[in-house]
Amino acid sequence: MMPPSQHPAGPPVEWSKKAIASTILGCLGFATLWLVGGLFLAALAAVCGHLARHDMTLRPLRGRRLTALGLGLGYGSMLLFPVLVLIVAISLPAFNKWRSDQDAGLQSLSKVNASRLFVACEEYARANRDRYPAEWDDLSGRFLPAADLTSLLKSAFPGGSRRAFELVRHDRPVLDAISDSVIVIQEIAPAQVPEISVVYADGTVATLHNPDYEKP
Repeated sequence: MMPPSQHPAGPPVEWSKKAIASTILGCLGFATLWLVGGLFLAALAAVCGHLARHDMTLRPLRGRRLTALGLGLGYGSMLLFPVLVLIVAISLPAFNKWRSDQDAGLQSLSKVNASRLFVACEEYARANRDRYPAEWDDLSGRFLPAADLTSLLKSAFPGGSRRAFELVRHDRPVLDAISDSVIVIQEIAPAQVPEISVVYADGTVATLHNPDYEKP
């Protein structure tokens, strides 16, 4: 006969809630490690894992593998966090440089397109008593192939308009004294582009602040 206070030995049937919490928090911490909150969740996973181990020394509980997984994810995430911070700190300047070069390349292409449109407009004016075209389609055919005109008018920037340039109405001929300040062609750029390309009456291509610019 066994004393009433003793029970037959057997495998534990109750799951450790702290072990389950450790695993869940460890997974969440690892998944959100790119956020500061992920580091906090990883630390909580490690704490719950140690508490679960302590409970298992006092009474039979299931969840030893979950505890080990939670501890591994918690400590692994905490060790990985500074590595990620270092990678971001190193790669961010390089990414900004790459993005700046991309923007500069698109801006350069935009200026080239504006310049070619200006040349076509000047050829049109010489053939039409010094009058500029009333609209871009007037250039199609004789002064620019239709396909070239469509390509030149299309915005070089992602999300830009199919007709990214507009003719600015002005009297001709333009006096030489003011030809470097009268805009004849102006770009219509997306709101995320800080500068637009313009062409002055003397053929100078420049950039001005985009009036529609919205700082990100």
